[in-house]
Order: sequence, then C-alpha cells, then structure tokens
Amino acid sequence: MDRLTLALARDIAEAVIVRARENHFALAVAIVDPGGWPRLQLLMDGAFPAAGDAALAKARTAALYRRPTSTFSERVKQGMPLAHLPHVVPLGGGVPLLRQGSIYAALGVSGAFEDSETALAEDVAAAFSDVR
Repeated sequence: MDRLTLALARDIAEAVIVRARENHFALAVAIVDPGGWPRLQLLMDGAFPAAGDAALAKARTAALYRRPTSTFSERVKQGMPLAHLPHVVPLGGGVPLLRQGSIYAALGVSGAFEDSETALAEDVAAAFSDVR
C-alpha cells in the first residue's frame, strides 16, 4: 500500500478546490495521515477562518475512527450521546481514503452546508480510493 505523500495530498486538495469552485463554495481543506496527523491544510480565498479548524477536526475524526464523520452526525440526530468519545466531530464532511481496504489518509472539508460538504468529500474520496 502506498503512503500519503505531500504530492498526493496536494492532488487531493486540488480535486476538492475544483469541485468547490464548480459549486461556488469557499472551503477549508485538511488532509491527515492514518494517525490523524496533518499533512496538508488550506483555506480557499473567501472561506471563513473557523472552517480551517473544523476541516482538520473532521479529517482527524475520520482517520481515528476509520469512518465518515456523517455516521456520527446521523447518530446525534437519532439521539445517541457521543460525549464519551474523544476527538469526535459529529458533522458531515470528513471521510477516510482507502486502498485495498486500509486507510491511507483522511479528508476534511468545511465552509458549506453539511450535506454539501459530505457529498463533496465523498466524491473526492471515491476518486482517490483504490485507484492509484
């Protein structure tokens, strides 16, 4: 399995930026390694500053729990408490990136409505999972 390189992180971020611009979003993007350590983080022009922290937190949640953050969002909507879980951001927009069934990175995006962030992140994740 390949590891997350800076070049690959840049490619992932560029894919997010392209899709964000197509939808007229100004987003923050964070890409972390499987342990949740940041490899690349950026704020598009016009994105609000807090989006950067949110994107990183979503990416870390997706990496550390090996699942999309939207699953935690759904659980909160169903009334399930999550306060006992450390480092959980229960908002859509964070997704793990997989190769051969193993996580090699995670992506977090923030700065749009949650459904839009989730769809965009899932779209990019599909493009960068098990294809390289």
